[in-house]
Amino acid sequence: MKILAVANQKGGVGKSTVCVGTAYAAVEAGKRVLLVDFDRQGSLSTSFPETGADDGTATTASQLFAEQATIRPEILAPGLAILRADDTLSMLSGVNQEGIKRPARYLRELAKDFDICIIDTPGVLGVNPPMTIAALVAADAVVCPFGVGLYESKALSDLWDYLRGVRANGYNPKLRLMGLIPSKVHTASREEMAALEQLREQFGNIILPLMLGERASVKQAIANRKPVWKGTRGAGHLKAAQEWKAATQYILTNLGVLK
Repeated sequence: MKILAVANQKGGVGKSTVCVGTAYAAVEAGKRVLLVDFDRQGSLSTSFPETGADDGTATTASQLFAEQATIRPEILAPGLAILRADDTLSMLSGVNQEGIKRPARYLRELAKDFDICIIDTPGVLGVNPPMTIAALVAADAVVCPFGVGLYESKALSDLWDYLRGVRANGYNPKLRLMGLIPSKVHTASREEMAALEQLREQFGNIILPLMLGERASVKQAIANRKPVWKGTRGAGHLKAAQEWKAATQYILTNLGVLK
């Protein structure tokens, strides 16, 4: 099982949407997918409603931090399962170094049942609360969607330095920094496109050769709980489908889930 963390210290940049789109693409490719929602807001959990088939034994994401636990994901469909966000996530603070490592251990125990695990994280870095760092300790790779704007240069530098620190400081020396994905880009804005070009010049290939535009069809697809590339109508929808197909295929191939 490959583990992907989706991270950024800012909220509202499309982390959950990237998680959902990547999950849809992996399921369509016949891969077994485990979702982990470490964000107390629960956007990833909301995207995959309860089926009513759970017998009440499914555990939630906070249990991954317990000293002793039996982890039973909620089965959503054949080949698709989730560990949902729960209230206890907001109470996790002061977790010690051993606690940060526990999610990685529990997820390894589930590895035989899934091909990919996708972890959504809250808009916070550091160890308090510990959800993002725990996801990075568990992950094989991390990808970071980001919004384009005047203040992004410093934030992206801080984010990239933090991720490199996760490797250099021994939290996860094998963590692969897949890159940054421009997200929710207003493609009709010349100022925003110019800002994106400046960021690409500054950060080089750290910013992936991808772009996810701010499009109504993406919001509609999320509301309808289906991939944006399904039932495309109109030029804008088709463009969104192409962008998201390219991004999710890149992520899955780069991670080694697809060839």
